This record gives sequence, C-alpha cells and structure tokens, in this order.
Amino acid sequence: MLALAGMLAAQDDPLPEAEGKKVVQKICNNCHGPEDYAKRHLDKEGWETVVSDMILNGATGTDQEFDIVVAYLTKHFGKDM
Repeated sequence: MLALAGMLAAQDDPLPEAEGKKVVQKICNNCHGPEDYAKRHLDKEGWETVVSDMILNGATGTDQEFDIVVAYLTKHFGKDM
C-alpha cells in the first residue's frame, strides 16, 4: 500500500528529476507546492525576479541555493518550454 502511494505521489510531481530538484523543493515548497511554479514559463531574468520577490516575502536560503533554483527553473520551466 505504501509503495502504491509513493508511486502515485511521484506521478503527480511536476518537477523533473535533475540536478537542483532537491534544492528547489527545499526552498520553494516551504510556502507553496510545485504546481504553483511549474506552470509558469519564464526566461532566466523572469525567474530571477520571481526568486527575488520570494526572498522579499521570506524565502530563506544561501545565494548559491537561489542560483541553483533559478538555473533549475530556467532549464525545466523556461520561456521556450
């Protein structure tokens, strides 16, 4: 039963398995689920603006972690996706 629940949760996860995913989950999912940002398609500048806004609203992390978040989101949810 637990294995089935895990498989279903993985199917509902809109985040691609890739470098940076765990950091994105750690930083972004404290306030909202991935469905809130996975539906957006922004260029790097757009994601930098979103992350800057989230920092102003209380998101916590290191500069390196925020760079990883921007890179991951740009790669997987970029303007051309």
